[in-house]
Amino acid sequence: MNHTELLEKYKAQSIHYFENALNAIQAGDAGKAGEFLWGSLAEAIKAVAASKGAELKAHWEISDYARRLARETEDDSILSVYRDASYLHSNYYEAGLTIEEVQTYVDRIRAMVVKLLSYIPEEKSEGKDK
Repeated sequence: MNHTELLEKYKAQSIHYFENALNAIQAGDAGKAGEFLWGSLAEAIKAVAASKGAELKAHWEISDYARRLARETEDDSILSVYRDASYLHSNYYEAGLTIEEVQTYVDRIRAMVVKLLSYIPEEKSEGKDK
């Protein structure tokens, strides 16, 4: 898969995971909701990386890239929200948060996914760079 195809795949998956998170919240499944929120943010980060010709596969690569983006954009909220999402990711295995607690992260993660996807140049997102 080329980087444009990866970019489109990651963008679509980010949106799909966010929708799944909302469905899991409605169903009252805090663990799954948190995991989907983390997945949505991780896929958005991977989409930004793909738009710049990089492919991230491992968790540590996603984490490193989030730090890099925060430095490059001088936006510490990227790393802050990534840490929140990582906390939700660990909750999937530990199952300690309530649905109400998970809901407190939804708006921040949604806003960050939108922000990250806005970093992708339109022509890359539309596949015009082939």
